[in-house]
Amino acid sequence: MPTRDHRLDRAKGILIFTVVLGHLLARTGPWDDDVLRAPMYLIYSFHMPAFVFLAGITAKSTRLPERVLTFLVLLFTVLPLLWGWMWIFDLDPDYSFLTPFWYSWFLLSMAYWIITVPFIERFPRTVLVTSVVVGLFGGILPILDMELSASRSMIFWPFFVIGKLYGKQILDWAGSLRIWQKLFFTAAALGTIGYFYLDNVDYYWFYGSLNFAHFDVSIPEGVGLRLIIDIGSVLMTLMLLMWVGDKDTYIAKIGRHSLAIYVVHGFVVRGLQPLLDDTQDVLSTPLILIICLVLALLITYVLSWGPIERALRWYSSTVTRLLLAPFALLRPKPGRHSEKTSS
Repeated sequence: MPTRDHRLDRAKGILIFTVVLGHLLARTGPWDDDVLRAPMYLIYSFHMPAFVFLAGITAKSTRLPERVLTFLVLLFTVLPLLWGWMWIFDLDPDYSFLTPFWYSWFLLSMAYWIITVPFIERFPRTVLVTSVVVGLFGGILPILDMELSASRSMIFWPFFVIGKLYGKQILDWAGSLRIWQKLFFTAAALGTIGYFYLDNVDYYWFYGSLNFAHFDVSIPEGVGLRLIIDIGSVLMTLMLLMWVGDKDTYIAKIGRHSLAIYVVHGFVVRGLQPLLDDTQDVLSTPLILIICLVLALLITYVLSWGPIERALRWYSSTVTRLLLAPFALLRPKPGRHSEKTSS
């Protein structure tokens, strides 16, 4: 029996912590503050591309309808609950039927990417080249933006494809590097983030949710900046994989429960939003950063509780099974075809 690769779990554990921390910091208005802007650039430069890359490593083409429906069930469960939750706290959910709200875009995009897995397996080079072209040039299209998570799905798709095709090799390679090589790539990664910070690059580029028209740039400028940001994401992802380690610690457990943490943490963050909105008016920014770090650790720790993860998986699998039940009659029963041919 193959043993579980704890490097994947540990990487997911670290990344889901950065997701929670980034969403907490985002509620404090960090982009205009020199102290809070630094961790935001660090987090948003790579955390979702890295997550998508790791998702590609574990993606499979078996039981494709169940895998796709699982994410759609979670999406259409989270959206109404989150809108109701925000209404309770007198917050604006910015409702739009065609636009997945806030962090729920990832659930829809995962459904898209999983659909492409059979094509990745059948036409690996063609899909790889196509995904890179779409990721770099997709921002040209004026009609595809935040609606139906189109822009993010295109921009982050290459990371999923690369993860599917070469993820395990990259993971092994990153872990086998010598210390001086790790330090070199770490310096390159942090240097790229330093450039983003010092040049005050528009943070919406890291969200991947808007096309070039929103940034008022030419096509060469848009493609060039998209490429630079992608290179930064690659370097930061490699840095994570180089130093992540392979022990089965609590970080690995958090990583195994990362989907449940991702789905539920938004409710906690939005519940805390009324307290976080005006913190810069009463607290120093270093103290705000410390508070958000402590809150992120607590939220990640509590939401990694096993029963939460098991309940979410039971719910999504049960609803998925019920939705697919009517189609079970259309599937040929095993052995029926062979019986007819033998007679």
